[in-house]
Amino acid sequence: MQQEKILSTKVFYDIAVRQLERELSLINNRISWMLTFQGFLFATIALVANKNTEQAIRIVFRNVIPTIGIVVAFLALIGVHAAHLSIKSIKTRWKQNLDYLEYSQAFGTSTSSILGRIPSYGIPISIIIAWFLFFIGLINAG
Repeated sequence: MQQEKILSTKVFYDIAVRQLERELSLINNRISWMLTFQGFLFATIALVANKNTEQAIRIVFRNVIPTIGIVVAFLALIGVHAAHLSIKSIKTRWKQNLDYLEYSQAFGTSTSSILGRIPSYGIPISIIIAWFLFFIGLINAG
């Protein structure tokens, strides 16, 4: 029979705070890398749009680059969502044990939490929309 190991209040608090910091850092890294990569893609589109670029290369790049941009933004969005699911799990576990109330809550209120998630979800979604609009504009331009 395996004996359950119960964490002390302080140990659980420290673990929860560390995990929350880790997940928030992952969100930051995913968004930062996505924006860096998207910047390179937009710069590539600008370079390829030059009239001196061979027509065949322009056609390939104007179809491939937006697709890559959409995929990368979507993958970042999945990563951000995974981190938020982990944060939600930590919050649920925290709220299950009232002993931890002697420490300040390691996360914000429901309202601040929702408002804080808007940019981490909104930035990749905005990039996806931008690429779709760009792609549709290219199709309509012929």
